[in-house]
Amino acid sequence: MSRRSILLTGAAGFVGWHMAEALLRRGDRVVALDRALSLDLPKGVETLVVDLQDSASMVDLPRHWDGVIHLAGASIPSLFATPAPVLLNLEITLKLLEHLRDTRVLLVSSCHVYAPSDLRRKETDPIVPQGRYGLSKHLTEQLAPHYQAELDIRVARPFNHLGPGQRPELVVPSLLRRLSSSSPDDRSPVLMAGWNSVRDFIDVRDVVSAYLAILDLESPAHTTFNVCTGRATSIGDVVRTVLDLQGMQREIQFQGHPNSTDDIPFLVGDPTRLAEATGWTAQQSLADSLHTMLQTLHS
Repeated sequence: MSRRSILLTGAAGFVGWHMAEALLRRGDRVVALDRALSLDLPKGVETLVVDLQDSASMVDLPRHWDGVIHLAGASIPSLFATPAPVLLNLEITLKLLEHLRDTRVLLVSSCHVYAPSDLRRKETDPIVPQGRYGLSKHLTEQLAPHYQAELDIRVARPFNHLGPGQRPELVVPSLLRRLSSSSPDDRSPVLMAGWNSVRDFIDVRDVVSAYLAILDLESPAHTTFNVCTGRATSIGDVVRTVLDLQGMQREIQFQGHPNSTDDIPFLVGDPTRLAEATGWTAQQSLADSLHTMLQTLHS
């Protein structure tokens, strides 16, 4: 099989770096977009200086690729205090799709497009975006049908990621740093600021393999896929697993209020559609993910 050319936006982000490595390992030519030549990327990744907000800067960007994986966009929760990042995510996706021709595209959305529920979310479930981040992803999904005649667009809805390189202010990386710096003899309660929410945590390595499985599908019956494990894991379960890995025994106390305005008690996905279409299943357990993150933290 000839070497494929893959355009990767958001390559400097948490998932982007892992994605670039995975694409290189399987022999693809990887081209990353950046607004400046400042990306710290795996050796072998090519870089193009392009600002997706500026159509003029895209003049020399090739219009046809074997695949495009669109990870770029605002995703830091604190940024969504205003509508500006919503418009940013919509604008850069719109301009990218306007530019491309005859290309297979993976748009990365989010589980935060789903309406609250106490059941595992399926792709056919009601859409009521949670918070402005969820709104931004819902709006970008709405672009797909308009361009589907010219582009082969697939949509991934990932659930909560875990892995090395994750933003330090997020709940799990912050927890790992806090517990790693405490004394092994510390018996004080572990105080958690938010709810003991239930989530579907998925390792970034499994996220990347799922994205590639979706991108590689030929003429799929469906074009929107959850990327998740289907396992319901509470924040308390995460804390207990970290304590077990550290050989510590401590009580866990939750303050019982949401971490953010779009926090909900239960957000777990159903991976059946993706598994049936591709054979993909998540390979990493919660303990595997946390152990890898702890190793990176200590290296």
